[in-house]
Amino acid sequence: MTSLAETTFQQVLPDPLARRRKSVLGDLLDIRRDPLRHFVEMMRRHEDAVSYDIGLDRVVMLNAPRLIRHVLQDNHRNYVKSRFYEPLRPILGNGIFLSEGDEWLAQRRSASPAFAGAQFERMARDIVAATDETLDRWEDYARAGTAFDLSMEMMRLALDCAVRALLSIRLEDDHRAIYGALTALLRRAERRVWTPLPPRILDVFDRRGLKSLRILDEVTGQVIADRRAMADPPDDLLTHLVRTHEGDGPDDATNQRLLRDQVLSIILSGHETTAIALGWVFALLSRNPDVARRLTEEVDRVLEGRPPNYADLKSLPYCRMVFEESMRLYPPVWTISRRALADDSMDGVTVKAGQTVMACAYAVHRNPSLWENPEGFDPTRFLPDRIEARERYAYFPFGGGPRTCLGNRFAQMESCLILAMTAQRFRLDLVPGRPVTPEPMITLRPRDGIWATAHTVKKKERLAA
Repeated sequence: MTSLAETTFQQVLPDPLARRRKSVLGDLLDIRRDPLRHFVEMMRRHEDAVSYDIGLDRVVMLNAPRLIRHVLQDNHRNYVKSRFYEPLRPILGNGIFLSEGDEWLAQRRSASPAFAGAQFERMARDIVAATDETLDRWEDYARAGTAFDLSMEMMRLALDCAVRALLSIRLEDDHRAIYGALTALLRRAERRVWTPLPPRILDVFDRRGLKSLRILDEVTGQVIADRRAMADPPDDLLTHLVRTHEGDGPDDATNQRLLRDQVLSIILSGHETTAIALGWVFALLSRNPDVARRLTEEVDRVLEGRPPNYADLKSLPYCRMVFEESMRLYPPVWTISRRALADDSMDGVTVKAGQTVMACAYAVHRNPSLWENPEGFDPTRFLPDRIEARERYAYFPFGGGPRTCLGNRFAQMESCLILAMTAQRFRLDLVPGRPVTPEPMITLRPRDGIWATAHTVKKKERLAA
């Protein structure tokens, strides 16, 4: 194959000869029919980069790690969030996920102290307490032999962990309303990404979406109001945000809207992706009992039946590797896209000002030139020496560059603690006849959930296995 370093983008992809526009809709119908398959096929046919059409827009899809690095890291100042994120604007407003420039930097700096190293021991205790309550509830499922939806359970648990550890609050039964509202809104956002119709036309037929927005606004508003009413609030991220955005007072509409956006961004990003990742981890462990057995052996050896703490994580490397390999196969944020502010050239690929570039983690993580047996589940890919030998942006579930997910360390800690505690107490088996199928919305959720049964496992039975 000719390297992009040896030629130009136009020569690799003569426009429109190499990829003729199929119709006025371009690739839109193929993408909507099966986006995951479509992008994987495009990656395999065009290893470095390829363009595709959505309506009148042409998008450059980057498949080579060096090109992805250029956009996310080396020349990141030339790239901002693309229009494909705009469907999230009604949910997240101008919070940290969607803001740009100085406003994004100020929000990043204001949130960073909550993820400082000194906070992790406290946050780990919150996560362990929340997980213990969840696993106690699973004992009832195990005794009754009742199947349950792991994806829903992980959403509930991850939300509980996030609001306890980051906001020092409990949402009690609000988790179900938040889950339903977010599911409706993410499907709504995904429809808007892959449609040429103006959003206002779709809004006419989307009463559920508007109702879901009201639910999130009400929950967020109550969280903020409760914190303002505290005489002696805890020194956490929520208190800092409330104080930062007081402005001229609670009636300052601009500041209060931005506060709402930031709090909702934290609630969403702090649990949505971690919950999805954990659901896929447990599905993969059920399908790969040898990996599950090795994970359990490590947990038993290190913890000897006691609850884990933050200091234990360094002694649970296989737990981390299992989580990272699951994120390779099913990255919750499965695409990243940026809009070029000015013309750019990267290793022979030309991008014009205003053009969108996209990297599909789901596809790149399956590139056979980067990953041996790419569809296989092999946590040892993430042994330190194998990580060192791999190109940096062959794996990017948390993005990259300055806009790498702020909560990535929190997510890794949370997931490993939850995996370890679950392995101590249960074996989770997928329910036969209930397929687990990825649904590529804005995040990569399982379409119909992940239905499983829990089986309480005593330590002597584990060792005998």
